[in-house]
Amino acid sequence: MALLIHVTFRVSGERARLAAFDARLKELLAEHQTAGEIEEQHTVDTLHYDLKVEGGIPFPPFALASGGFPELEIAVEWVNSGAGTRGTARIVGGTLAEQIMDNVAAAADYAVAITLKDNGCLALALAAVRTGRDEYRGYALTGRQDALFRIVRDPSSGRIELFTTQGAAEWSRVWRVPPGGAPEYRVLDPAPPIPDGEFRQLEKLARDFAAAWIWFGTGPREEIAVELERYQRMGYAVSDANLRSSALHRIKDGAADGGVQHHSTLAADAAWIEDVVARCWPGDE
Repeated sequence: MALLIHVTFRVSGERARLAAFDARLKELLAEHQTAGEIEEQHTVDTLHYDLKVEGGIPFPPFALASGGFPELEIAVEWVNSGAGTRGTARIVGGTLAEQIMDNVAAAADYAVAITLKDNGCLALALAAVRTGRDEYRGYALTGRQDALFRIVRDPSSGRIELFTTQGAAEWSRVWRVPPGGAPEYRVLDPAPPIPDGEFRQLEKLARDFAAAWIWFGTGPREEIAVELERYQRMGYAVSDANLRSSALHRIKDGAADGGVQHHSTLAADAAWIEDVVARCWPGDE
């Protein structure tokens, strides 16, 4: 099930133009088949739309309507309780003029580890939850690839097994890492499917992590315009997956001159997870 997002759009500007904007917006909402609950609480000087929707914030209809009414300003506020995030934005002349997002969860129920290349691209980002004494599951991505993973360490022998997906809900690849040795890789055939309940939990983890930390270069231009502009200003290339600029600045500022740009909330006794994933995945097919 998609995460439910509560979002409000407040449109202000010349009173005579608001009615025409409202009519055009209703056409666009129908064209985009925007699903969810929509309540309208308009006043003489302001249009106020309160939405509870699934699958993402419906920026496109509002941005397209805004393009025909550049004199109006749209203020956006949203809360994604499932992901523990909230944000604000402005739409002017069909473009996101400003977008800010914060993590409002008291504490995430997963740990993260992120390493950046010198050019700001994601070398590795992962979110992990502990599922056993020496077992973790999670979501990993680079600037170009992503996968769900399961990693297990044998406490007696120290051997580690890393299982990953490759486009389907099944553990299709495995690396076996002996203590002090090189990883041994093979494709699993047949690939064991991930039980439905576990897959749904991992999908939610991936969505929550992405909502808090990642923006995708393939997303609708109206939604990523601010991040695109910030990356261009910093001279960074845009990849399929990118770290949000607010988080990128925090990580870069925390790195010593010439040091590794890295952030981790993994406990000390779980740091081996990141080391093994970085050594093995995505690897060569």
